[in-house]
Amino acid sequence: MKTKINTVTKKLREMNLKVVEVTKDHYVLENGDIYEHTFEIDDNITVEEFQKLLDNAQALVVNTLNKIDNGEF
Repeated sequence: MKTKINTVTKKLREMNLKVVEVTKDHYVLENGDIYEHTFEIDDNITVEEFQKLLDNAQALVVNTLNKIDNGEF
């Protein structure tokens, strides 16, 4: 059965969130989207390090949605 959770999970998996710039205040994705940080970050964080944080956050959300859809929450 197709649920809203399945739709959102699929869209999240398909998203390619490639970071191209990170500053103390925000980060920029390859498509030009700019997002302010919702937490303090290290002033010296690299794009590669921040990309790992973003990838891990995306995976965590997808895994959580899968658990909700499977009735594990």
